[in-house]
Amino acid sequence: MNKKVKISLLGLGSVAVAAAIAVGGFLAVYPMTPDVEIKSAQNRIENNGELLIASYNTAAPWGNLIKGTYTTRRAHLLAQQMNNTLPDSFGVQEINTFWVEHFKELLPQYDFYGVKRGGDSEEKTSEMSGIFYLKDKYKLLDSGTFWISNTPDTESRFEGAACYRICSYAVFENKATGFKYIHMNTHLDHVSTEAQNLGGNLIFNKSQELKKSYPDAKTVITGDFNQSIDGEAVKILSANGFISANTVVENGDKIATYHGWTGEKQDAPIDFIFADDTMKIKSYNVQNEKVGNSFASDHYMITAEIEF
Repeated sequence: MNKKVKISLLGLGSVAVAAAIAVGGFLAVYPMTPDVEIKSAQNRIENNGELLIASYNTAAPWGNLIKGTYTTRRAHLLAQQMNNTLPDSFGVQEINTFWVEHFKELLPQYDFYGVKRGGDSEEKTSEMSGIFYLKDKYKLLDSGTFWISNTPDTESRFEGAACYRICSYAVFENKATGFKYIHMNTHLDHVSTEAQNLGGNLIFNKSQELKKSYPDAKTVITGDFNQSIDGEAVKILSANGFISANTVVENGDKIATYHGWTGEKQDAPIDFIFADDTMKIKSYNVQNEKVGNSFASDHYMITAEIEF
């Protein structure tokens, strides 16, 4: 073999070895499918005096390979957070069917209700504003989805909104005690203030409709509102019998819930947990820590303990 060819091949081999080492080092820091410790929900199942509710914008279709925030990895990281927290139910935004399939394996304590919002060009961005719930603790009595538009009973988009937006709801009954609660979960538009405000009205109106059907049920509402606490959609709920969990702790209404993958943003929160005013919010928490050397989403998970 020609000497120059041998040298070239040796050079290519060295590059390949260096690349393999670099990839190996990267995967050691940011493994593609990090292990998830599946934890027992028995203590939460036996706790019948309060609800632990969570809300999380998962940013399922997004992320960056180089920064270790690629989607398969983050599905595992977020599942670990949920295993560490084990809420009674949690609302998710920007989740898709790929992540739901991951969660069926990584969160076996939960069942799921969710509907695709429609209007998306590909499966990975076909968002659901779904709800996970502890399946051994609660029976699903009712569920449904409506669109944030002028035709809420039809898959549709509000004129001026960036995309189709929905609110999904589920009615649960505690299998041991008969306690009932309604969990509503939404993701309001990020472009149209009119669409956001319409969403606040539609969600409140549906909450009252559900209350007539289930008069003894309590109500919680979760979601990414794309508004601060001064936004009209948030004010509609706050003025009509709902308490925002972030108002019960000092400066809670000033702690950012969206951070853009950096952990550095200090904007007002845009993710919320509401409880109807027949209940007492004991605590509120923004889980703003990294998981496995990176963030699990460009939003933080928020949680609230609620007595009823």
